[in-house]
Amino acid sequence: MTQTDHPIILTKSSSLESENKTLYPLVIALFLAYLTISAPLAVIPLYVHDSLNLNNFWVGIAVGTQFVATVLTRPYAGRIADQISAKRATLQGMASLLIAGLIYLIAFFSPVTITIKFMILLLGRLVHGYAESLLVSGHLTWGLGLVGQPRAGKLLSFTGMAMFGALAAGAPLGLWLYDSFGFYAVALLIISLPLISLFIDVFIRATVPHSGIYPPLKQVIQYVWRFGLVLALQGVGFACIGTFVALYFKQQQWAYAGYALTFFGLAFVAVRIFCGHLTDKVSGFKLVKYSLIVEAIGLFLLFISARVEIALLGAVVTGAGCSLIYPALGVELIKGAPAQIRGTAMGVFSACQDIAYAIYAPIFGLVALYLGYPSVFIAAALCALLGGIVNIFTRKFAQQTQIKH
Repeated sequence: MTQTDHPIILTKSSSLESENKTLYPLVIALFLAYLTISAPLAVIPLYVHDSLNLNNFWVGIAVGTQFVATVLTRPYAGRIADQISAKRATLQGMASLLIAGLIYLIAFFSPVTITIKFMILLLGRLVHGYAESLLVSGHLTWGLGLVGQPRAGKLLSFTGMAMFGALAAGAPLGLWLYDSFGFYAVALLIISLPLISLFIDVFIRATVPHSGIYPPLKQVIQYVWRFGLVLALQGVGFACIGTFVALYFKQQQWAYAGYALTFFGLAFVAVRIFCGHLTDKVSGFKLVKYSLIVEAIGLFLLFISARVEIALLGAVVTGAGCSLIYPALGVELIKGAPAQIRGTAMGVFSACQDIAYAIYAPIFGLVALYLGYPSVFIAAALCALLGGIVNIFTRKFAQQTQIKH
């Protein structure tokens, strides 16, 4: 090795170390904030069904309302992140989480009718969805500005690990708080954790928005929607598990209801840890093809489960299948998007998954009401397989098209 080789190696090592020192606090802050989104996920259905005595349709409405708000505010959040400040969007999202928690407290303690309590709860879900939109869009745009497009796969993988790691930890944490103290304890968690995240993120440097022409939102949507449709069809499986698995376990008189989501999240994170690097090295569309097949198998296991062990295995397999789809598609999408609109493009892309949550939660609530809980899992498996077909056409489209700079 020559003397001239050493500065290059040191520079690369120093660059990687600097990148990690920036990325890790950003991801930790996202993890803590996202706990406030995942912890209520298993609790809201139980609170609406058992405490407010409303049926599965209204359970779906309560769950889906958050995702409706997220969908509607994604373009707004993306524009703030792209054109004003990604850091501001992230911090604004965390502040909105505090407000959502306060509204949940009001819903719990207010001496009003069940109808009014439910309406206040829905308001909290709307604010929660708005907060998630800003938090995720701001985080992704901020992260891309800090680590660069060549590390997009790493950023998306770490982001997914933070979000679904929070899911794995948040579901049992939320259920424990709910069972031990009541719904108000979950609301207090939603208020407290974003304060820690705000303290972490405030010390990370802001990035300067990219200059350039911003195409109309319509043009961005025309480019993104095929990628988003695949993501939405994949997201049906998680929507069904997140909304109905706790109620399904309770109906079957099985223990470990919270651990179904935990196992889903752990499998999700494990695949990201050991295989996440593939998203920067292997065709994203190829990863998506095999991932959707695995997801469908996991959902089918939930459908046929006669014992809790099979149901938990189905949650594990489903989580493994879902793991790489978002970053794999995201990397392929970013390749055709100019730097100045990547936040908007990723916001629209992420919104497509939220659409799946928003639409399918109440629809599948009706399916569960009339056909039983197992039926929602086989329907979700069919959606995953349909996503595999759409993925083929999306790959052909991406090879021929990109957003004009």
